[in-house]
Amino acid sequence: MIILDVEASGLAPESYPIEVAWQHRFNPAKFDSFLIQPAPSWLYWDTYAEDHIHHISRETLASCGISIVEAASRLNASLNGMTVYTDAPPYDRRWIAELFRAASIEQAFKVQDVLLLLPPTQEGAYLRRFNLTPVTHRALEDVRQIINCVNYIAPEGGEYPGDI
Repeated sequence: MIILDVEASGLAPESYPIEVAWQHRFNPAKFDSFLIQPAPSWLYWDTYAEDHIHHISRETLASCGISIVEAASRLNASLNGMTVYTDAPPYDRRWIAELFRAASIEQAFKVQDVLLLLPPTQEGAYLRRFNLTPVTHRALEDVRQIINCVNYIAPEGGEYPGDI
C-alpha cells in the first residue's frame, strides 16, 4: 500500500503541485520524492506558503525540480494500476490531476482517502494522533508521518469499506 503527499504553490484554485512524495506503507525502502518545475502556465504563487508552510522557493523549483512530463511519467511508472492513499484527497487529487493535465499524460493510478485504511471506529483516534504530530509540509516527511499514524492505529493493514 502506497501513501502519497503533495505540496503545492498554495491552496487557491489556481495552485499547482511543487513537490510529490510516496512511500510503501510497510517497506520504507520503497519510496520516491521530487520537486517539480512549474509549467509555463502555472503562475500563481503564495508567498505566505513559501515563507511559513513548505519553505520551498520558486528558485529552488527551477534549479532542483524535474519537468512536469518527467514527474508524471515517474509517478505512472512506479504507481501504475495502483490505488494510493492520501490524507487530503480533495487537494491532492486536484494537484495530481493538474500535473497530468499539464503534462498531457493520462494518470495510471487512483488516489483515495487514507481513512479507508482504518477501521471506521478508529478514524477519530487517527485524526487525534495525526493532529498532535507537528507537520513539516515537506512531502516525504509528511508521508512518513501519515504512515506512522496509520500503522499505530491499524498495524495489520488492509482497506476497510465505509462511507468516506
